[in-house]
Amino acid sequence: MKHLILIFTLCILNNFTVIGQKQAFQIDYTNPKSVVEAIFYAAKTKDFSIMQCLCDPYGEGDGDVKELCAISKLALQTDDNENAKKVLDQFVTIFGSGKIVDEVTYGKYLKNQLAYVPFIFNHPLGKSRSKETMHLINRHGNWFLYSF
Repeated sequence: MKHLILIFTLCILNNFTVIGQKQAFQIDYTNPKSVVEAIFYAAKTKDFSIMQCLCDPYGEGDGDVKELCAISKLALQTDDNENAKKVLDQFVTIFGSGKIVDEVTYGKYLKNQLAYVPFIFNHPLGKSRSKETMHLINRHGNWFLYSF
């Protein structure tokens, strides 16, 4: 938990910007669309460090979201790990052409506010599964990936 809060703090101190590319992506955590668009940015630019900034600082979320957030850590292992390279290549293929397709809707789960962001991507099982909805959770006015 302390590790997640530290990572989020570092993301905030970077002014919501991931630096390292010629054009940095600015995450607006108050906008759930911006958080989802950060996934597509990471896949298009191979700037995987942004992915660690999208996780719920409370460590909640489903397995798919936790795998997405772990992409930044996996990217550090590619020098000698063919499996890591393969997973990153799959991430790029799956999310590189992703885009948001409809309006964000909102709801509640227990006492938490959720946002639902519909998007399309290159699902490995085909076009019939290429439309998904990313669920984000609001933590103190900021949105984070929660499930999809």
